[in-house]
Amino acid sequence: MADRGYIKSLINGISDETTRRNLTLALDEVLQNFSVGAVADMQRAVNGQTYFFQGTTSSVANTEFSIRHGQGQAPLWIRAIAPVDSSGVTLPTLKVTRAADVQRLYLSSPSTNATVFVEVGF
Repeated sequence: MADRGYIKSLINGISDETTRRNLTLALDEVLQNFSVGAVADMQRAVNGQTYFFQGTTSSVANTEFSIRHGQGQAPLWIRAIAPVDSSGVTLPTLKVTRAADVQRLYLSSPSTNATVFVEVGF
């Protein structure tokens, strides 16, 4: 998603006040209602607010580890991702061991000491 401040600075450069106001309203509508993905049972898609985090699986297979997200609210979902800007990145199998809370994700994996990258949706 584009940087909101940058877009607003471009809109503010428009001399016509009505056009500027309407574009600002349109931008606000899009950014407040943008959604990505779908949730179970064909409900409305979740908000497009996502963050990326990195963690390491436990040194003991299938043992819980946590990743701090620190967003102050429990996330709705996570998705394992593989950055492709370097080689050797893997997608370890992840299992949610308990419900995420306002600070952490709780996971386990049969892979040991593996770096994991997750996208977290709120």
